[in-house]
Amino acid sequence: MKKLAIAVALCGSLVCSPVHAKTFVGVLWPMFGPLPAIGLVELVAELKTMPDVEVETYVHQAWPSLVDDIDRQPPGTHTVVVGYSLGANSSVFVANNAKYVDLIIALQPSMLSWNPPLTGKVGRMIEIYNPNPWMTFGGMGSKKLVGENIEYITNNDSHPGAQFNSEFRNLVKTEIAKFTAEDRLETAQAAIPAPIEPAQPDLPAAPKSAAEPPRQQSDVGPPSQIAQSELPKLPQPHAPQRLAQEPPAQEQSNLADHRQLAQSQQPNLPEPAAPKQSARRRPQHEPIQWVAFLDSLSNSVDSGDLSVQRELTVADLMDYAKRTFGVSHPTDNFDARRALPAGGDVIAASFSTDGSL
Repeated sequence: MKKLAIAVALCGSLVCSPVHAKTFVGVLWPMFGPLPAIGLVELVAELKTMPDVEVETYVHQAWPSLVDDIDRQPPGTHTVVVGYSLGANSSVFVANNAKYVDLIIALQPSMLSWNPPLTGKVGRMIEIYNPNPWMTFGGMGSKKLVGENIEYITNNDSHPGAQFNSEFRNLVKTEIAKFTAEDRLETAQAAIPAPIEPAQPDLPAAPKSAAEPPRQQSDVGPPSQIAQSELPKLPQPHAPQRLAQEPPAQEQSNLADHRQLAQSQQPNLPEPAAPKQSARRRPQHEPIQWVAFLDSLSNSVDSGDLSVQRELTVADLMDYAKRTFGVSHPTDNFDARRALPAGGDVIAASFSTDGSL
C-alpha cells in the first residue's frame, strides 16, 4: 500500500510540474511580421518538432520581451536567437541587454536601421549577408554588424529569397542540435552510477603466543632499524690482515709452549767434534815422505837460525837414512853422485823456524 501511494505521488508531481525545455529559441520577425517571411515560418515549424527545444516568436520591436524571457530561463538552459532583416538588427539589442546568450544567427540585417556595436555576452554570433546592396533592394540585406565575436558568411541571395536558402536552414538546425546532444550526453553521464568498490573482508588477527611478552610502543622502531639490529656484526675488511701480521698474545704463548715441548722430546745427540787445525799449512801435493823427513830433520838438527841456507850433502842423507830406517849400504864406497839425478851434486835446502822446507 505504501509503495502504491509513493508511485501515485511521483506521477502527480511529474504531471503537475511545468516542463522546462533544455534549449530556448527566440525568433524575431522582419518588418510586417510573418507575412513577408513564409520561409522563416516553415523553419519555426521544423524547430518545434525537435526534442527538448522550446520556440517563441517576436516582432522586431518586441525585443525587450525576448530579453525578459531569456533571463527567466532556469539555469542550464541554452538560449538561441534567430533574426531576419530588421529582426537581425534587433538581435544586437537583445545581446547587449540580456544576461547571456549562447548563440545568435542574424540573416541579412538591413542598412536602413541603426545598430550599436555588439558589446553583450554572447557565446557565438553568426551573420549571413550579401555585400552587394544592389541585389538586396538598396541595402535591405547588406548591413555588416560590428563586434569582436562575430562570424561573417557572405551569399549572393536576394533579400526576399535568403529565407528559403537551405544552407541557412541547415545551419540553424545543426547548431541547435549540438546543444541537444550536449544535454543528452551530460544526462547520460549523470545517470551512470559510480562504481562501488567491493568491501574487503576483515582478516582475523594472528594469535599472539603466550610466551611472547607484549611489546611496548616505544620499543618498536622502523623495519630497517630492526633488521639492522638483528644482523650479526661482521668483521671489518682489514681485520684478517691484522690477525695475520700480529697474532694475539694467547696464540704467541701457545706457540712458545709447543716449541719448548718439541725441543724437550728431541734426543740428546753428541755434537760433532770440530776438526783440529794443523799446526802448519802444507800443500795438498806435498809427498808424505818428505813431510816426515823434514819433521825429523827439524827435531834432530839444531843449527841455530834455521832460516839460514846451508848445503845438504850425501853423507847427511845417508846418516838420516841409517837413523830413521836402519838401512846401511853394503859398501862404504857408494857413489852418491850416481844415485842423484843428472846435473845435481848437492841439494841446497832452506828451513824456517817452524821446520818447513
